Amino acid sequence: MNNRRDNWTVGEILSAMTGVEYPEYILRVVGQLQQWMEEYAPSQDAPQGEDPLAALFEGPFEIDSEKFFSQLEWVDEYADLLPNVQKPSGHEDVIVLSAGPTDFEDSLRMAIDYAALFNRKVCSRVWVISDTFIISDVHRYLSHIRALGQQGVAFRFLLVTPWGWTEIPLAAEPTRGNRISWRNAKKGGTPHGDDDLKRDDRLTK
Repeated sequence: MNNRRDNWTVGEILSAMTGVEYPEYILRVVGQLQQWMEEYAPSQDAPQGEDPLAALFEGPFEIDSEKFFSQLEWVDEYADLLPNVQKPSGHEDVIVLSAGPTDFEDSLRMAIDYAALFNRKVCSRVWVISDTFIISDVHRYLSHIRALGQQGVAFRFLLVTPWGWTEIPLAAEPTRGNRISWRNAKKGGTPHGDDDLKRDDRLTK
C-alpha cells in the first residue's frame, strides 16, 4: 500500500512544523510555574474554629513576580523570556508568561508585537504560558495569530494550573482526534500512561 503524498498545502507544512511535542525547557518552565503557584496558593485548611466558607474569600492569590522571574534566568539559553527587565537575546523561540496579576490581554499583545515587530526576522515559535484563558481576548487577536501562522510563526498556548496543564489550539488546524489532552504529570512532566492522560470526549462531537 502506498500512502505517500506528493502534494502538500502550506497550511499542512506549517502544522507539521509546529509539532505536538514539547521541548524540555518548556516542560521545565511549566513545572516551575506549577510549583510556584502551589507555594503561593491559599491554604486549603482553614484555621480551627474559622468558617471555611469565609476563608475562601481571604488571603487572595498573590504572586511575587520579581522573585519568580529571577528563578527563570536560565531560560535565556534557550528562548527569549517576556516580560523581562533585560533585552532578549533574539532566539527563534519566545516564552511569554502570563500569571498572577499579569493582564491577559497585555500578554497576548506583547507576544504578537514581539513576534511581528521586534523579533520578526528571527522568531519562529511563540509560547504563551498562562494561568488564564479569556476567549473574548483571544478572539480579538485571532486575525493577528493567523497572520503570524501564514508567515511561519507557530503560536502555542499552554494553560497551566497547580494540578495539571493543557495546550489550547489557537486559530489552528484541529489537533489529532480533535481532543485536548489534560496532563496531570507534576513539574511539567509528560504523561507516562493512559491513566495520566485525560481526554474529554465531548470535544469530538
